[in-house]
Amino acid sequence: MTAYYDTLIVTFSDPIRILDMMCTDTCDVATLKEWIESYESTRMTPINEHTAVITSEYNMVHVVEWLRKYTPIAEMKEY
Repeated sequence: MTAYYDTLIVTFSDPIRILDMMCTDTCDVATLKEWIESYESTRMTPINEHTAVITSEYNMVHVVEWLRKYTPIAEMKEY
């Protein structure tokens, strides 16, 4: 069986390290990566200070909703 994964490339307005501090204060996790990866089958790979690739088998709609609501996004592309 082959799984299908949604892919999202997010460029945040603030550096990811700043967003990590936000997560520590409000989400009971140490980093944004830890929060995103708390969704089953979802992974985050930072590729520079502001940009990350996020993949998810079936939770992407929830991740996108949360990111739009709680993080400053400069650009978001779904593939």
